[in-house]
Amino acid sequence: MSNVQGTDCRKLTPDEILQLVSLQSFVFQFIPDEAKTREKIGSGKLSGDVTYGAVDQNGRVLAGMKVYPYSMWFDGHVVPMRGIAGVASAPEYRRRGNIRRIFAKVLEDAYESGAVFSHLYPFSFEYYRKFGYEHCGAAKRYTLPVAPARGFRQTGAAHAFAADDPARGRLIEVYEAFASRHNLMLSRAETGWEQEGWDKVLDVPLFGTHRVYYWTDASGAVKSWARFRKDGGELRISDLVWTDQESMLGILQFLGMFDGAAEKLVLTASPELVPELYWNEAYAGVAYDWLGMSRVVNVRRALELMRKPGGEGRFSVRVLDDFAGWNSGVYEVEYGGGECAVKVSEKALGADVEVPERALVQMILGVYGFEQTSRKSDVSVNGNARTLEKVFCGKNVLITDHF
Repeated sequence: MSNVQGTDCRKLTPDEILQLVSLQSFVFQFIPDEAKTREKIGSGKLSGDVTYGAVDQNGRVLAGMKVYPYSMWFDGHVVPMRGIAGVASAPEYRRRGNIRRIFAKVLEDAYESGAVFSHLYPFSFEYYRKFGYEHCGAAKRYTLPVAPARGFRQTGAAHAFAADDPARGRLIEVYEAFASRHNLMLSRAETGWEQEGWDKVLDVPLFGTHRVYYWTDASGAVKSWARFRKDGGELRISDLVWTDQESMLGILQFLGMFDGAAEKLVLTASPELVPELYWNEAYAGVAYDWLGMSRVVNVRRALELMRKPGGEGRFSVRVLDDFAGWNSGVYEVEYGGGECAVKVSEKALGADVEVPERALVQMILGVYGFEQTSRKSDVSVNGNARTLEKVFCGKNVLITDHF
């Protein structure tokens, strides 16, 4: 089918945002609160800065999405990222290229504004691969018996958190320290914890279902915390962050004190937590939570910021990006002494490795190491493999925020 004549893909006006929310409610089967939606639009919380759509010549929104300006951790740096959510298209106008053209506009704007990555949670992996997104692997969701944690070594103490607790600032610092060790984790420091959704993390009303406890070491310093709720015989942990192994075991030992009130701990774990090292009896089960899909918006900047091995070295990468053409090219990277220079070469051949952008994002984030990604049928290795293996290594990848 051809595109609807006169359709414009752009940021939406307030009236058009209302149409988009109505469309999303139909597609995703929810009932929106019109008064709250109008209030958000009036206050600027829901604006054209975060909503894009395809609008026909009669002013009808045919398709659209939300684009959130987040900051995420990447190899110890906080970088701009665009989170994509609420991608919806009117059924009668599907398969006409509207979503494709909206993505083209969104990614162009993201690149021009300095974004390095974009992330989304897909209904279909294959669908979003058309726009350069690739999966970021999965985190393990463990169901563990509570009792063994009670026997962990305890060197500090746990404390209940209340809304007016002066430890709030330190809890936020501990979160950032934890997030900084995981590629993809959102940084909440720049925008604060007042953003809708995040403000609920440390919102623990007196008669609410969730509790937050933090752990202090022998000196009284806050080093870890957990947010959880009791669901029948399970403690369901929604947030669990720590600064070091001592504080990780400390907060887990506290959770073990619920033995008798609960039988199981359920948590989606950081790669830093390996229960097999601490639980001496078989745990109840392991499932997997897919971490969504990412794409590189600015290849050059990502290669500049990516953590490099010690010493000096150089490598070259030929990148093919069918959707965001500005990323296509040969990148010559030279690093050493804490510095990194990236040049874009005009040569068409001769790079150490040739990759599509979808494979590159997995390599850069560390979803897989180079030895693994080099097995992909669309990746060609021409030389310098030893350096590439050191540069593109496996890393901690985790994201706990959904949008």
